[in-house]
Amino acid sequence: MNKDEFKQELGFRIKVERMRKKISQEKLAEMADCSLSYIGFIERGEMAISLYNFLKIAQVLNLNLNEFLKDFICSNNP
Repeated sequence: MNKDEFKQELGFRIKVERMRKKISQEKLAEMADCSLSYIGFIERGEMAISLYNFLKIAQVLNLNLNEFLKDFICSNNP
């Protein structure tokens, strides 16, 4: 998986989790102390997310990081 594919997949998964929790982009941005446009860029895979912002978003979405990142770690192993 290259960097662009990673950004797109991570953003898509964040979007799916946000929608499962019935949280709008606006509410997620507010709760994670990010801009609405930043959340949009992340969800569309147009921008790399910093670890700090990822952890803030993960906390708002109450993500189990082991489960959420499991496929990324497994797919990058040879």
